[in-house]
Amino acid sequence: MEKTYRTKTYGEMPLKLDTGKGWIFPKGVEVKAHVDLETGQVSFFIAPEDLEKMK
Repeated sequence: MEKTYRTKTYGEMPLKLDTGKGWIFPKGVEVKAHVDLETGQVSFFIAPEDLEKMK
């Protein structure tokens, strides 16, 4: 069975990939994780709607 989790860095901030420089806040897309609850294998992914931001 797989379950999806949000990733976090310092405090409550999500782990993000930098997509460019924003004026005040850096731009980026959130990295999420699929976890196989039987094996413990973790796979990171970007939501399909965020893939366009990467292009």
